[in-house]
Amino acid sequence: MNNPPHPSQPPASSPAIARPGAYLVLRSEGRWSDVFRLLSPAEAVIGRSSSCQIVLRSDQASRRHGRVFWSASPKGDSAGGWQIEDLGSRNGVFVNGKRIEGTSPLVTGDVIVIAGFSITFTDRIDAAAPQPEISGRHATDDQLTSEIDPASITDRRRQSAYLHSGNQPSGTQTPGGSLPLLKLAFILARQNEPADAVENVLDAIVNNVAVDTVGVYLQPPTTATSGAPNDVTNIPLVSTRQTGSRSYRRPPESLLIAVAAEDGQATLARNVLGDTQLATENSRGEIDTESLILSPIRRIGGPLLGMLHLTTSAGGTPLSSSDLEFVVAACEILAESLANQLDRQALDKALHRSRRTIQQLKSRLGDKVHIVGGSDAIADVIEKISLAAPTAATVLVRGESGVGKELVAAALHHNSNRKDGPLVCLNCAALSPTLLESELFGHEKGAFTGATDRKRGKFEMADGGTLMLDEIGEMGADVQAKFLRVLEGHAFERVGGHESIRVDVRVVAATNRDLQSMVSEGTFRQDLFYRLNVVEIVVPPLRNREGDVVMLADFFLQRFNTEMGRKISGITDAAKKRLRGYSWPGNIRELKNVIERAVVLNRKDVIDESDLSLSPTADASNAKFGGSEISPETTLADLERAHIERVLQYTEGNKSRAASILGIERSTLDRKLKRYSDA
Repeated sequence: MNNPPHPSQPPASSPAIARPGAYLVLRSEGRWSDVFRLLSPAEAVIGRSSSCQIVLRSDQASRRHGRVFWSASPKGDSAGGWQIEDLGSRNGVFVNGKRIEGTSPLVTGDVIVIAGFSITFTDRIDAAAPQPEISGRHATDDQLTSEIDPASITDRRRQSAYLHSGNQPSGTQTPGGSLPLLKLAFILARQNEPADAVENVLDAIVNNVAVDTVGVYLQPPTTATSGAPNDVTNIPLVSTRQTGSRSYRRPPESLLIAVAAEDGQATLARNVLGDTQLATENSRGEIDTESLILSPIRRIGGPLLGMLHLTTSAGGTPLSSSDLEFVVAACEILAESLANQLDRQALDKALHRSRRTIQQLKSRLGDKVHIVGGSDAIADVIEKISLAAPTAATVLVRGESGVGKELVAAALHHNSNRKDGPLVCLNCAALSPTLLESELFGHEKGAFTGATDRKRGKFEMADGGTLMLDEIGEMGADVQAKFLRVLEGHAFERVGGHESIRVDVRVVAATNRDLQSMVSEGTFRQDLFYRLNVVEIVVPPLRNREGDVVMLADFFLQRFNTEMGRKISGITDAAKKRLRGYSWPGNIRELKNVIERAVVLNRKDVIDESDLSLSPTADASNAKFGGSEISPETTLADLERAHIERVLQYTEGNKSRAASILGIERSTLDRKLKRYSDA
């Protein structure tokens, strides 16, 4: 709708004229709806007729129901005031709950009720806070319309009909209809930086709205995401556009505060010339703004992200309701883009922190899966790992207790294409057959006494990764059968369950026993042995890696220095000689314990021979094993038994101490002793 210039409107070049002004604030469902600027000598007629400045769609309203006007002082000074007059209506005009007769003066905060609708009179925008309820109801958007002329001020929107209704808003004449908004939405969906999104919005505004200046304000990311109250008086201006010679100026703080409030809405103001509550002065002290739009940038129900401010100058075409619709829609699209960017930035930061944590963990884990040694024996192990790791083949790792079979399994996992999946380990010797089955395959609630909840088994937990089963030779016959079926690709059920479960798991089995002999004895399934023994990696005992002992000792020294905050510089030559001459019945596990003890109890800056807690029986047995007293026909089992008995003698029957020297678990020692007693 084109608005003819009002007779009281000053020319663009004239200074601001001090004239008494006020506002009528009409509320829609308890919120601001439209605000009308009253500027003498203009008046606002309220009624049902379309010729009224404020049109009420109600049968209770008369065609010309009431009039708000300025009553000048008889002396011609500023002592006059705003009045409201009942124009002979059927249902009356009420001010603060009392029906008036003829005319009545108005003061800020007065609540006018006409035809059941509430209108607040105020002389300041920031004083138009919601008033106590007076008899009557608030207007709804479909009951309240405005016939805006140059003397009326604003139109307000909470949402754009472009985005929240099925059709383009009635009466809008934006070039291209909603097509520019659709294009803008696609462009902003591809943006990753707030500055780029803002520039694209400004392009759309300038290309589709006749405007002189545009400014965009954005909250800093930390403020926008914190949910803290907005300090809009200090909100940063991030970008501006000018289509003419007039430079951009910031709106008054009172208007910023009103629009940025939690229930604030986009505001269209016209006939702004000279109004300090709606615009700011130029360098000549003039307010040359004719119309403006100030719109919050926020997701519906979300925190304030920014503000968009448009102005036109005197003499030009004022902004219209269709312009307001377009701007509100653009702000909603921008808000979604900015909010999504903030979400992506938060996710990127979280991902960066997670990656950094993973790198730190991998760095720490690298020490644990780093195979130390330069001997030919360990070089052969490393070569087999490098060949087997990239495949899906099942691997059988053999070796004495404490040689690092778990380390080989970890190296296989971390050098395979399953490295991002889980690595799950289980010691088969530590559990009874019933508990081992439950640990491997899981159980349902109530499957057995103590099964109070459903439990996922190790196979489910290792899905997509690697399952390492230590001391596989201790697995019972019943569990072996079920285990074999899973290895062959069959589904399994939890203990006490009926649901078929399939998993993608690579199995690495480890043992210190001779499985082939167990097959001959009938204690281990032959088909399971062949299924496990696809690739065999034999880890040599430490006594066969004499050249690696000192290298491993130095490695453990550096690790414990870091973990315990010690500064032990090295190991003396005498201590190194003692380490090389020891038989290491507990293998690498024993060496690790010896170095850890030496670091913990050491008061010096080096580890000396006296700091090494080595078993004297192991030294003696080492000399004996190297002589001719041992028959070449002596089995490893007999040697193991003899050595365990010597260590128990040395510890005076202390099994925990003996297990520590041997480098095995106490449960493993008990099981071996039981086997010896049953033999």
